[in-house]
Amino acid sequence: MKQRQIVLLISALLSAQVMAQTEGESDGPVPDPAWAQAWLDQGYLPRQQALTQAADQLASSSAALCAAPDNAKLNQARSAWQATSTAWRALDGAPAGPMVLARLGRKIDFRPVRVAELEAAINGGASNVATQGLAAAEYLLWGDAQPKTILATLKNPTRCEYLVKTSKAIALETHTLDDGWRIYREELGAENPFFRQNMFSEHVNLMLASLTGLAKRMPTAETVNAEQFAEWRSNSAKAQLLAQLSGFATAMQGVNRQLNESGSKALAQKMQSDISAAQNECGKLPDALDKASSKARMNCNKAIVQLKKRLQDEIAEKLDLSLGFTEGDGD
Repeated sequence: MKQRQIVLLISALLSAQVMAQTEGESDGPVPDPAWAQAWLDQGYLPRQQALTQAADQLASSSAALCAAPDNAKLNQARSAWQATSTAWRALDGAPAGPMVLARLGRKIDFRPVRVAELEAAINGGASNVATQGLAAAEYLLWGDAQPKTILATLKNPTRCEYLVKTSKAIALETHTLDDGWRIYREELGAENPFFRQNMFSEHVNLMLASLTGLAKRMPTAETVNAEQFAEWRSNSAKAQLLAQLSGFATAMQGVNRQLNESGSKALAQKMQSDISAAQNECGKLPDALDKASSKARMNCNKAIVQLKKRLQDEIAEKLDLSLGFTEGDGD
């Protein structure tokens, strides 16, 4: 399917999903072309570009590691993985555009990794979505808490080649959306206001879905174990969570700008205060999230939930937005 058709279908699907549940409701403000493109340029495209650049570096670092495995190159590949994963989480903090229909998250961040299936695929078995992407690369680069043995395992050409293949696929998937984002920007600037009419409703719905998923990444039970946190192998779950919060905050600047321009400056300030509180509470957590107290994890979780509450109950109502997405949308 051509990229322009993909983008058109995205908006049609998103709008239909919202309106099917909220027929007759407004979709909120309709920005002019320059305003809409500026929101995309400032809040969305830099995050997409950061992801593609990091993914390219992951692919080249993996290839360099496998060409001559040593500790320095292993550390470089690990750093490139962390940069790619946090860039993805930042993009997923406020998804939009072609990544929604393409289900980019399922293609590059399917979790949890299914170790038995992945090991079979490494040795020539069938490959599927559960044996690819960032989680698979994380397992290959860190293993299951086996840091001293990973380099030796990656000196196996078959195993290391699977890492290279996986990293290249991640980069390819991110770049397949380059044209889609470009076309989406063009459509936002077109004379026909269709995309701009749906922009606030679509983007805010997807931001709410992201916050729902983010809250689930921070369990609040009294006792937890490392495996409950998505990126436990690389011990980067805190960095990933903060990256997703940062991505949300970046995109939220457009919504706050609209609030300020429409006479709701106090509400925009409250939301910005909520964002700062969430970043502060979650930033207090130790890198090893399983070592955090239940109170500290609860405070982080509550702060994330407050973001969703403010956006859903106050801002969406103030902007007269249609709400209809569920937590599974946009992955």
